[in-house]
Amino acid sequence: MANDDFFTKMMFGTNVPNSREEQDDATQDGVTADEEAESAQQPDYMHVMNQVGQIMDSIDELKPFFKEIGSVVSAIKNKISM
Repeated sequence: MANDDFFTKMMFGTNVPNSREEQDDATQDGVTADEEAESAQQPDYMHVMNQVGQIMDSIDELKPFFKEIGSVVSAIKNKISM
């Protein structure tokens, strides 16, 4: 049923393995499905913080561009209002 929804097809494609195959693979590796699900639900805070840092760095790099664009828009706005 989950394989039929639009979001799953859009995010993971149409060839999503069914959960029975995943469960068999997990038990063969010596890890139960419950342990795997529990570890998948725990957030990786270091990864999230690294991504936030990268976003902040990108914003800092784009600030001069936004200032320049702002002045250009203001100049155009002033010419239009005259």
